[in-house]
Amino acid sequence: MSPSAAPQLGWGRVAKELVHFHDEESVLVYGWARRGPREFTLAVEWPGSASGRRPDPVLAAQTVRQCGLAISHAEFGIPLDHQSLLWDLNYSIAPTLPVDGNGPLRLTVDLRCSPAKNGRGDRLLGAETMDFTVRQGGHAVMRAHSRSAWISPDVYRRLRGPYLSPAWGAWEVPPPVPAASVGCRSASEVVLAATDRPGAWLLRNDITNKAMFDHPVDHVPGLSLLGAAAQAAQAAVSPAVLVPTDVTTSFSRYVEFDAPCRLTSRVLPAAAGADGVGDVAGAGAVGQALVEVIGEQNGETAFRIGLRGLLD
Repeated sequence: MSPSAAPQLGWGRVAKELVHFHDEESVLVYGWARRGPREFTLAVEWPGSASGRRPDPVLAAQTVRQCGLAISHAEFGIPLDHQSLLWDLNYSIAPTLPVDGNGPLRLTVDLRCSPAKNGRGDRLLGAETMDFTVRQGGHAVMRAHSRSAWISPDVYRRLRGPYLSPAWGAWEVPPPVPAASVGCRSASEVVLAATDRPGAWLLRNDITNKAMFDHPVDHVPGLSLLGAAAQAAQAAVSPAVLVPTDVTTSFSRYVEFDAPCRLTSRVLPAAAGADGVGDVAGAGAVGQALVEVIGEQNGETAFRIGLRGLLD
């Protein structure tokens, strides 16, 4: 799609294919406008919140993901059959928002993209880094920075090899931990199973959980891993409630469906760890907890996720 053909900022959901979803109701992006060669403003709507706390870490990351995907495909010409490879995502979010009620919330997202280059300095497809500022009116409620790459179908097939076509849903799903212990309202939302070690859990890849699995995939999605880390962090500080304000993620390898993935957590001093990407109202202040969650599979580290926030 050429820049002149880009939809104007408005309130009609973009095509679900642009954000890699099968469920149209899960689309958060409602349009965008180009502000410069690599600068855009997007319209986003967050769904209503029963808890009144918005956004949770997964919704925040989903916002960044969908905005980046839509712009990459529609503005930078990335074919829809290419795969996105996320290296890291860091963001700061406000623990509360100045809203009246818990209904859907309309926001704007300012996005600045940096061109991807290879080791010789040649430009590649799309953007390697993206910086996001999510605003509610004149208030910045979230800032994020992501680094990723795009992979063609042929390269992806070679990369994934025998893991490209798993038998969907054929793996065993262990029973969930109690929902309240990980901040969930029902067992269907729980993505962790118990182990015989304190501070350690197994990942539950339950394909009936549509918030984690919108459609069949060949590996556990990064957002599913983030959701599991958020639940592990909540379990680590329970019975207190963790309200994340800064999240850092680093992914080093794919998590597969054919072997257990173990998550371990440790609670660190709140001032430790990497800085956020903030100046977000309510975020970036000295928190009361920092939980680091590490995911391991087949004896190798697959991801590290840190969640810093306030304790209720």
